[in-house]
Amino acid sequence: MKFSLSKYDQPQNWRILLLAAMALLTLVSVYFAVRMKMDLLFGVPVLAAGVLLLVYDYKPLYFLMVAAIPISVQVELPGAAAMDLVSEPLMLVFLLVWIMNLAAGKQFGKNRRIYPFHILVALILVWTFITMVTSTEFMRSFKFFLSRLWYLAAFVYMGEKVLQQQKSIRTLIWAFFIPLVMITLLTTFRHGLEGFSFESSNLVATPFFANHVIYGACVTLFVPFAFYLLTLYTPKSLNWYLVLGGLSLLLLGVILSYARGAWITCFLAPFIAVAVVRKWLEPGIYVGIFVVAIGLFYLINDNTYYQYAPEYKKTVFHEGDLEGHLSATFEGEEMSTMERFYRWIAAFRMTANKPLLGFGPASFNQNYKRFTDDSFRTYVSDNPEQSTTHNYFLMTFSEQGLIGGFLFLGFCLYMMIKGARLYHRVSSQEKKWLILAVIMSESVIILHCFLNELIEVDKVGAMFWLGWVIIHKLEVWED
Repeated sequence: MKFSLSKYDQPQNWRILLLAAMALLTLVSVYFAVRMKMDLLFGVPVLAAGVLLLVYDYKPLYFLMVAAIPISVQVELPGAAAMDLVSEPLMLVFLLVWIMNLAAGKQFGKNRRIYPFHILVALILVWTFITMVTSTEFMRSFKFFLSRLWYLAAFVYMGEKVLQQQKSIRTLIWAFFIPLVMITLLTTFRHGLEGFSFESSNLVATPFFANHVIYGACVTLFVPFAFYLLTLYTPKSLNWYLVLGGLSLLLLGVILSYARGAWITCFLAPFIAVAVVRKWLEPGIYVGIFVVAIGLFYLINDNTYYQYAPEYKKTVFHEGDLEGHLSATFEGEEMSTMERFYRWIAAFRMTANKPLLGFGPASFNQNYKRFTDDSFRTYVSDNPEQSTTHNYFLMTFSEQGLIGGFLFLGFCLYMMIKGARLYHRVSSQEKKWLILAVIMSESVIILHCFLNELIEVDKVGAMFWLGWVIIHKLEVWED
């Protein structure tokens, strides 16, 4: 007699099994709660019921998680690393939901097509795991891997499940937009009490943003989505005015963030959109790769980069002086800019030292100082605040080797080109506006990656992964 599990594949049979498991769990919990006099055990069936509810209808909580991102605050937990509350606990919930979906066979359909998007994301996750195992700082790399796992589970794998139609994408954008506008309004008000000074730009960004750079990046990356929302409503209608007011506030936030990266990327974003419309973006990317390769060859050949070493005594930070800050930047004497060169050189040398596997995720700080060049040293090179590479791509190369670095860089370039091509395939004008919004937003994030590491920051990383999921879903619907 041949045994078959096919009868258990029917939805009603799974429901019967789940109800039986719930009944058994309730009986066991009540028994031990009474026997051991532990009232907390009475809550186990309620918690289990909540988890089952998430498995079957998790969309409301998902949008709540997205809405919680702009207003989350980083908190130092006893005996643990810092955590963004309440966004990261909700990410962990969706990691659990994703695992349960995998176990129940609900994550992937039988006839589901596998796209390069899926393969690249999976390879990034697998390679992060491999370099974690071989890391020089295993525990730090392990924490990094867990963080990447729940980001991808929440925003890529579960995001793909939630965004089943274009209406869901609009809901997602509104869920992030409303709290972000509220926080921007609060930050602007607090900044006004400080006279909108450059010196206070970091202070007023807290506690919702760690510093004015992250604040500037967050409001800038969402400006394109606000423009997209504006196209959805009839001009001069109530909703149109509400979106216009929010958009204006975000643009004011960009200006008052006093973050050079935010200003530059906000200025460049419209040109990126024009490049997409004119079909210039893809050849522009290829030309950019060629120019960067030539530039690197020029700097490395005969150690030409030594010609750009700063004078130690001239590198200064103009605290509270915006004009001096910008002037020193253009003259090559601004402290933070010169310190970046110091660490970038170390990242190049680290990559050359361990080109295959790198030193391990989140291990740059523990290894880079023995690879630095004192010719580029500045007053802040002691690095008491434990900041890292100030270039996400170089950090990935040094920590995860050439394979990890090219995987992440290749993923970004592939998805950018995919989005640019998709723009000319779709017929719906709304989809075209949405694609432009995503590409401009992702351009803001990627350009920031050349000067900072923001992908693991919830307020930036969430929209980075969700943006690519939107492009992927639009491609799936078009096919």
